[in-house]
Amino acid sequence: MTEMIVEGSRINYYEILELGTSAAQHEITKAYDRARRTYDGDNPEIYTIFSEKEARDLLKLIEEAYSVLGNKTLRTIYDQRLLGKSSEGLDLSYDSILTASRQNFPEPKAKFDKVSYRIDEGLEAEIQTRTEWMGSDLKKIREYKNLSIEKMSEKTKVNVFYLAAVEADDRMKLPAPVFVRGYVIQIAKALGLNEKTVADSYMKAFKANAG
Repeated sequence: MTEMIVEGSRINYYEILELGTSAAQHEITKAYDRARRTYDGDNPEIYTIFSEKEARDLLKLIEEAYSVLGNKTLRTIYDQRLLGKSSEGLDLSYDSILTASRQNFPEPKAKFDKVSYRIDEGLEAEIQTRTEWMGSDLKKIREYKNLSIEKMSEKTKVNVFYLAAVEADDRMKLPAPVFVRGYVIQIAKALGLNEKTVADSYMKAFKANAG
């Protein structure tokens, strides 16, 4: 399957989810759910076809496919590159699509609904002085600010699957470091934390544990 859907940097996210390019958004969501169940590591049948690494890599592609096709802006850019008359040679990778969206469709200022939570002066002081951040710290602040992981997903546009993996420091369920750093920056921004401090600290530990 992977040989059919990937050719250099020209990744066909529609084929990954087994969809046509005219698929409606609700069809994309259904296809994503179906693919996740099929290729999830908890499905023992998957290892009769793929190795553990192949299954994990394919699951990451499925997550990327949904991140692009499930987002109206990213899908528009992707479709233009995939289906355009002068599409030959254009990079269809997730990172390239995300970069293009930031350049061509700047995100408006965050306008998230305010969520009420009881102020903890001690924790607030800790937040201001903390320089080392792990996934458990980010989870602690999210829960302190009374944000569900689903609400965090809405704020950051990061899939719940990856948010949970970041909070659990589960490298096996996370994509390449460049994607992870982007996720952590979005999480820090949504939590009102220093994005650079949090991302630098988290990625330092992430890379140190790579082996």
